[in-house]
Amino acid sequence: MTRRLREDAVRDMAIRYGVAANAVTFAATAEEVGALADSIGRSVAVKLVADNVIHKSKAGGVLLDVNPADAREATSRMLAAQQSAGAQVRGVTVEAMVESGIEAVVGGLQAEGFGPVVMFGHGGVDIEILDDVVFALAPIDEHDARTMVTRTRLGQVVEKRFPQRMDDIVEMLTAVGGESGLLLNEDVTEVDFNPVVVTADRIVAVDARATALAPARHRKKASPDIAISYDELRPAIYPKSVAVIGASADEKKMGYRAVRSLVDFGYTGRILPVSSKNSSIYGVETVAGIGELPDNVDRAVIALPAAAVPETLRALAERGTRTAHILTADTPQFDEVLAGTDLRVLGPNCIGHYTPYEQMTMISPAASSKAKGHLAVVSQSGTYAGDILRRGTELGIEFSFVSSVGNCDDVSPAELLAFCEADPLTRAAVFYLEDDRWAGDFFRLARTMTKPVVLFKGGRTVAGGAAAASHTGALASDPQLLEDAARQAGVLLVDDLGQLLDIASALQFIPSLDGDNLALVGSGGGVAVVGSDRADRWCLKMAAVSEDTRARLQAFEAPGTSLSNPIDIPIWSLFDENSSFTGSIVSAVAADESIDSICAFLDLGTVFDMRDVESGNKLVHSLTEDLVNADRGDTPLALVLRSGFDQNQDGLVRDLRSTAAAAGVVLFDSVDRAIDALGGVRWLTQRGKSAGGSRQ
Repeated sequence: MTRRLREDAVRDMAIRYGVAANAVTFAATAEEVGALADSIGRSVAVKLVADNVIHKSKAGGVLLDVNPADAREATSRMLAAQQSAGAQVRGVTVEAMVESGIEAVVGGLQAEGFGPVVMFGHGGVDIEILDDVVFALAPIDEHDARTMVTRTRLGQVVEKRFPQRMDDIVEMLTAVGGESGLLLNEDVTEVDFNPVVVTADRIVAVDARATALAPARHRKKASPDIAISYDELRPAIYPKSVAVIGASADEKKMGYRAVRSLVDFGYTGRILPVSSKNSSIYGVETVAGIGELPDNVDRAVIALPAAAVPETLRALAERGTRTAHILTADTPQFDEVLAGTDLRVLGPNCIGHYTPYEQMTMISPAASSKAKGHLAVVSQSGTYAGDILRRGTELGIEFSFVSSVGNCDDVSPAELLAFCEADPLTRAAVFYLEDDRWAGDFFRLARTMTKPVVLFKGGRTVAGGAAAASHTGALASDPQLLEDAARQAGVLLVDDLGQLLDIASALQFIPSLDGDNLALVGSGGGVAVVGSDRADRWCLKMAAVSEDTRARLQAFEAPGTSLSNPIDIPIWSLFDENSSFTGSIVSAVAADESIDSICAFLDLGTVFDMRDVESGNKLVHSLTEDLVNADRGDTPLALVLRSGFDQNQDGLVRDLRSTAAAAGVVLFDSVDRAIDALGGVRWLTQRGKSAGGSRQ
């Protein structure tokens, strides 16, 4: 239950923490207002204090520029009108008028799931309409605060008109959301300073509101410990022994499929099916009950009716089982069962786990690759976990593990993120998450990560879930809170599964991208123009190639050729009767010191405009093989094969994917997707290198 604090108390608290707030005095009656106005000796502002009135200005509860001689009568009229309208009047506050200026807002909020959050932006009565605010997870430092200010349009105006006030705004933000600020050290759930008036001479908060919660709520807790998370979860991710609880001889049941998939995929550890009815399942000798399991089994897969899960966990904990993965949905709560034990649980409501390192899978073994990779995937959705594994395998992505983690009732996404940071087999982590219960822990930990983190988030339209008791709280329910938290943490937020897979594909072959200068090489001026626009969204630059590079490319010039960047060379200038020239072109561009990465594209439709299917197929293979095997030094290359969408051309793209992968080249089917992926890798690289490796 929230309780609004009286404005004069909020101002006093703010001033103690160094917030530049206008001094204010509470008055219970109009007579007290008159006396206070006389003592101030100049025009005053009188503001209503009423428990059921949040936006005082809109309710007519604010009197501005009141002459001391008129203060008593004006206040009396306002109080009478408010009482008639049903306001639960407690009194008013009185303060000296502040000269007009730019109006900002500074706020703080204990947001559900995100924890303490700071806001800055364009203030005043039209704050929601102006839509010019930015959030950051607290605690913030001076760098964070300055970044917040410069990311808003209002902040850019202040920096231009009153640059001397930038430090004052930064100081106010850290006074609210810094390590020793009021948001982290007072029992408040929301605090709002709106407007904060910015003039050439000073900044000052002229309106303040706050709500309080019980002291036990929203207390700061430690983020997951990386070393502890790795030790506790390694048996779940890379298990040396797996017990199947609910193992069955019925081929239709999960307990049978769990055993069969382990056997068929060639699981390297010990399989322990638990069944009192069968001596063996799918050729594997069973264990009669949990009590007969060996001590300290790494992982238990639970495929039992929901009601049986809590007692099963209790029995597993007694055997010292390290981890469990609950496939069953709608299980009773089991947190009390786990209390005081070392058992850690993934799920419930999962489809399983895949890792090529121990040869276990959650989908058909025939569709699962045994290639050992370095991309970790954690998904609350079983459907998306299966999609990423199946489609990723077709795309040539190689994983360290893919885990379906369902509801995350015990092990949290933040703990799994901590595991990924410590895991020597993982170089990048991808998450699909559906709710915000652990958002604060996740993003605060991600900010310290040395490995790239990509997030596909479901339910983004209800990111904050905050109560609208203040401007800060009302605006925090917008998806912007999630987006700002991800940006602050250096987490790349993607919009759909396709973009997730594109980034994952790029990271496999281009784990980092140093430099913003992109060369776009292909046949098609329109594609190049639109590709340039796409690059600009990611702040990738089409740097001019050197005169030496232009000279090396001159041999391929033909009518319609452009040797500037983007480099547009018609298909018919990319080959002759004896050979392909695509490799020479890529080598020439890669040798240019100004170029940091290359996106090359071939238009397959144009090839088949010139050739029949058989000779066209041979030409596409020749052009592609020459291109991907070009000597390009350390310059990353992304290849685009633009299909005309007929069956033959689509088949060529699919077949040539492995050719590109073998040469260390990532292949896409559109220039837009390729540039988005390169831009995403570049963004992750920049965030990873900021502040000496900590993502800022």
